[in-house]
Amino acid sequence: MITSNIIDKPRKAGAPDLLGVDDYMRALINFIETCNMPTTIAVQGEWGSGKTSMLNQIKHQLCETGLNKDLDNDLPYYGIWINTWQYSIMKSKDETLISIIGGLTNEISRIITRKHESQSKAILGKVSSLFGKIAKAGAKAAVSQFGVEGDLIDSVLSGSEETVDLLNFKNSLQEAINQCLELDKKEGNNNRGFVFFIDDLDRIDPPVAVEILELIKNIFEVDNCVFVLAIDYEVVVKGLIPKFGPLTDKNEREFRSFFDKIIQLPFSMPVAMYDVNNFLLQSLENIGYIDKSFASNESLTDKLTDFAMLSVGTNPRSLKRLINTLSLLSIIDKQKTGDKKEPYELVINFGLVCIQIAYPKVYQALLEEINFKDWNEKTAKKMRLPELTESQALALKDVTEFDEEWETVLFRICQKDPYLSSRAFQISQLLNYLSELVPYNLDFSDELSKIIGKSAVTSVNLDYLPAQTKKGDKIRFEGWAGFEVMLKSNKNIAPFIPTIKEIHDYFENEYKDLIQFNYTPNFLTVACKFPSSRSRTLVFIRLKKDYVVFEFAGKSIAVKDIADFTMELKNELVSKFNELSSKKK
Repeated sequence: MITSNIIDKPRKAGAPDLLGVDDYMRALINFIETCNMPTTIAVQGEWGSGKTSMLNQIKHQLCETGLNKDLDNDLPYYGIWINTWQYSIMKSKDETLISIIGGLTNEISRIITRKHESQSKAILGKVSSLFGKIAKAGAKAAVSQFGVEGDLIDSVLSGSEETVDLLNFKNSLQEAINQCLELDKKEGNNNRGFVFFIDDLDRIDPPVAVEILELIKNIFEVDNCVFVLAIDYEVVVKGLIPKFGPLTDKNEREFRSFFDKIIQLPFSMPVAMYDVNNFLLQSLENIGYIDKSFASNESLTDKLTDFAMLSVGTNPRSLKRLINTLSLLSIIDKQKTGDKKEPYELVINFGLVCIQIAYPKVYQALLEEINFKDWNEKTAKKMRLPELTESQALALKDVTEFDEEWETVLFRICQKDPYLSSRAFQISQLLNYLSELVPYNLDFSDELSKIIGKSAVTSVNLDYLPAQTKKGDKIRFEGWAGFEVMLKSNKNIAPFIPTIKEIHDYFENEYKDLIQFNYTPNFLTVACKFPSSRSRTLVFIRLKKDYVVFEFAGKSIAVKDIADFTMELKNELVSKFNELSSKKK
């Protein structure tokens, strides 16, 4: 079933593993099942890298849901999920901290009440009463009792009411959890403990996220509990700047020590190992951007993967945005023209959208001057690009990615932005791949202008959309029948139809699935479906006024009769096709 978009939501429990991460998920589950408690695990990764999806899968495989008591009995843990960002909406820092303490407490109480309501009333009443006192005193009174390293300060011994309440609260939580597990065991249920999933810490102000980590460490880190936190070390670093100052080589150890004190096991999302090709192809088929024939052509699908890896990378959120953008552009195009796109057009459009999403400043430069292969010093001045230093100019001459004039202009574009500068080589590769896609018999600038003019509507923060210059529409016919009708309308060309038809049929019968035809008003091209390097169109038949020009492998032969299509030339064609198809294999 074709859908118009890919929803940017975490992978649901039990959903198919399109990115190939289940081996890592099972390893984490095995670790949790065999670890000593209490233990805290940090699932790290940039925003959109799949941390929530990973937590979802672990909870589904490992924890009771609380929805069906009978079905849950075989699962070894009680699962508690806290979305910290939801607890922080429209709240101050202190309110957020108290709200999260309350959320964790309520979830623990809910599970214990469901399992052992009558036996646990007394201890749960104590937990509730102590939490009420802490909430009344405020978060500052709670967190101020602990130092950065997590040790109780000397005031613990002072007997202050807030400190006593806080310690009693932690002890009462431990007592409630222990009692729940003991009652479980008497009933024949061997639950090992509680697993707390703390999500969306990277959406909260970093200093607040750090204080949440301290609370978890010092209040809820009790026996028979495992904490699985979705957070990145970079967030911790930002949150500790008020304590330690900006990160430097001299104080880096302090940042690391804080993280290590709270986290017993850091786990980074394996984004470099994601199966991007599988995710892309299935998603692009789902939205109708490509069909099964395209998806089965490894040469074409490899190009899509290359473009994605050189731009948006393996971040699932960025890939979903790419796919949704392509879906909208495809819908717009079908409504305007209804034409079926050539494979090379789909790949070029895919590459341009990749640039649009990952490198908007490069995309803007393409909008200003689409024929990037003609970029020169005049282009650089028009774009107000910085001059190359002498050392840069000398270095670029020996670098393949920047040894042409247009590539040095691209390098100068990238130097204006730190992120682009760090990705300059990938961007050069991407544009070089793009330059190889337009068939040689077509005008490079016209083809790219036509395609980028459609993709521009989904670009973000464009200052303007440049007017597109039309030099005549590229008309294509779906097959020989339509092409022949056009030929018959030209009195000068009509006499050559039998000759052109015989050449056409020769390739069609001799090579079948190895080739494809492109039919246009002024020429017929025969292209190899399995091109290598820059080889694409192999046969180029130009329709002149009184004859037909047959071009192949550097030859140009005027054909007025099929006899001119010699056996020697046929043998060359066979040799060339065999060479290309064997390289593909």
